[in-house]
Amino acid sequence: MKLIELTLHNYRGIINANISFQNYSLLVGANNAGKSTIIDAIRAFYEKDGFKYKKENDFPFIGAIDQESWIELRFSLTNEESESLKEEYQTVDKILKVRKYFQTVERLHDGKTASGAIVAYKADGELANEPFYGAKNVQSGKFGDLIYVPAVSKVDDHTKLSGPSALRDLITSIMSDVVEGSDTYQSLSDSVNLFAEGVRSMETEDKRSLSSFEKDLNSMLAPWEIQFNLDFTTPSTAEIIKSMLQWDIRDDNHDKPQGMEYFGSGFQRYFIYSLIQLGAKYAPTRTSKKTKDFVPSLNLVLFEEPEAFLHPPQQNCLARNLSVVSDSDDWQVICSTHSSHFVSRKASKIPAIVRPQRNNGIVTVFQISHEKWQVIVDSNQAINDVADSYPKVMGAMQDYDRKPEMEAIKYLLWINPERAGMFFAQNALLVEGPSETALINKLLDEGKLSLPDEFYILDCLGKYNIHRFMNLLGALGINHSVLHDDDGNKNEHAELNSLIENSKIDDVTIEVKQVPQDLETMLGVPTSKASRRKPQHLLYCYENGQLEKEKIEEFCGLVQSCFPD
Repeated sequence: MKLIELTLHNYRGIINANISFQNYSLLVGANNAGKSTIIDAIRAFYEKDGFKYKKENDFPFIGAIDQESWIELRFSLTNEESESLKEEYQTVDKILKVRKYFQTVERLHDGKTASGAIVAYKADGELANEPFYGAKNVQSGKFGDLIYVPAVSKVDDHTKLSGPSALRDLITSIMSDVVEGSDTYQSLSDSVNLFAEGVRSMETEDKRSLSSFEKDLNSMLAPWEIQFNLDFTTPSTAEIIKSMLQWDIRDDNHDKPQGMEYFGSGFQRYFIYSLIQLGAKYAPTRTSKKTKDFVPSLNLVLFEEPEAFLHPPQQNCLARNLSVVSDSDDWQVICSTHSSHFVSRKASKIPAIVRPQRNNGIVTVFQISHEKWQVIVDSNQAINDVADSYPKVMGAMQDYDRKPEMEAIKYLLWINPERAGMFFAQNALLVEGPSETALINKLLDEGKLSLPDEFYILDCLGKYNIHRFMNLLGALGINHSVLHDDDGNKNEHAELNSLIENSKIDDVTIEVKQVPQDLETMLGVPTSKASRRKPQHLLYCYENGQLEKEKIEEFCGLVQSCFPD
């Protein structure tokens, strides 16, 4: 089983949203954008660890279009899971779609309120009028297991052996398969029986014993014709783990146990993740068999801010490992993140990126579906029309540059951890290359420019790619402006300037501004012998006062006009 889609209605800041999920999906965006809202809605569906919908906190304060609040989840099933599902819910495409009512005026077939109930869509597409499998609280057994790792969590929450935890679940799954049928466990059972026989007859100095207690109590109960018996039982796997098993952490440099608080937050975070990763490796092998009982297999990991306390190389490593875990048949990972390193690892699978955005208390969710991705690819390839008209442009392209599948490869190469910062911006300024990026950042640092908060300058690797980034940012709802050279509107540049202008997206593209001729000409920068050295040459001239103050102010005004008040 895999979770493939979520629909949410009237939950906190989300009035209506539809989200698709991959094996490994990322929720990205600024603080308070709505990432945790999505995570918590899934948690409220499962109600694991007592997490439930609370009207006073979870029903929208503004924007609600009715008094209903619910979540719908769509799961893809394996053949065996689909065949074990009740026939009334079986579909040709092996999809199970269910709705959980958080609050509703709807009633079930018995007249009881549907609030809190999970109901499924039947094979004919109609929503059933009775709880899924006849009970309100079926989420723990019929939709796999939920593993939630909050942004701030204690190691004890994931490692305690006295109650539910990732560590206890792992050890239990291993021990239950190898211990209880073993000779070792039989020896333990024999020893318990031998201990029971001996301890029952043992007396204290004042002649008290378990056997005498049992005998005296039965004497008092004799008129009732009832017998009381004390039995010693062999502990089960769960009891052994809870009462007899302990763990510690030993530092190799000290060779003695250390408390978890002795180690830094980064290690503690990695330790928690390691338990999740081992969960995929040590999960019991499931034999394929038909069963009348619908018990699907899914371990759904909700991981908030996995990058917390990890330095960039560790973040890259963790991102790769989570991707590997999610490729297991019955594992799936959904992360909320502020890390550009995590996002850059998904640049080849842009539909796996979900970007919520909050405006005036209402959350809108942006995601590039496979259909929308095809629209972007078609729009990006408009550059081919320019190439066909100008041999110079065509000569710079390879045959495979025209293939649609190259678009994903281009984004994979371009969206490195630096550029991935654009996914978290409220406003982005798209420029042609590193010269503009370096100079604008320098002017910002010196206080000569003032741009909107949570602002990002995006180096588009040349004018030929600006429309590509406009299409990407527009589809993800990221406000952006464009600043590019007009290059005299000559030859192919007239076509490129027109392509950029025609790529504007309503309500998202704020301004498109042109630098007269080019940046160096506008600022009066002396000609550089090597084009690849233009950024350092430009900054050198600026730092040494070789650029006229009036021209710098003119450029600042042009940049400032990209984001009018």
